[in-house]
Amino acid sequence: METLIFLIRDYGYLFVFIATVLEGETVLALAGFVAFQGYLSLPWVIFIAFLGGMLGDQIFFYFGRWRGKQFIEARPKLLERSKSAYELIVRHPNLLIFGSRFIYGFRTIIPIVLGTSTVSGVRFLVFNILGAAVWSTIFGMGGYLLGSAVETYIANIHKAEKFVILGVILGAFIVQAVNFISKRIEQSTLRRGGVGDKTRDNSTGDV
Repeated sequence: METLIFLIRDYGYLFVFIATVLEGETVLALAGFVAFQGYLSLPWVIFIAFLGGMLGDQIFFYFGRWRGKQFIEARPKLLERSKSAYELIVRHPNLLIFGSRFIYGFRTIIPIVLGTSTVSGVRFLVFNILGAAVWSTIFGMGGYLLGSAVETYIANIHKAEKFVILGVILGAFIVQAVNFISKRIEQSTLRRGGVGDKTRDNSTGDV
């Protein structure tokens, strides 16, 4: 984690952008902390992360349009995980697009699966923009406010970096745990309801 802080300080917004195109929750939160230290500007951190997060999911979505079906079917584990995504597309497409980046372990697969469905590009773009805006603000501000809270109790903020890193890790663990529990509850509900696998033809149509 300390290495990530050094990379953020050395390469700044470029590193934040590249990391958030892929996933980057941890990098974004640490970038918020680095912004609190004065190395970066928080509004720019949030804006760059918004662009990276939004662009990354757009790329994955259109990859799904292009080669998603073959890509998923060639990977049995990915195919199994995609079944839950198809079921959610049918019932809650807008919520799934908006919240996909908050679901640990599904950040890349959900946009790809959405690309293989009949969800329209316009619908995906609108809710992807909204989701990226909320995501970048929450994690960016979270890192910044964590730094502020630490400084309230510790005079030298540079000595507090390890505490901040521990807080970021703990926060990420909590988010992942909540997502894991939610997924298990969702799977249990689907098994009781006898919901079958969904295919592209059953997915939600255009706006």
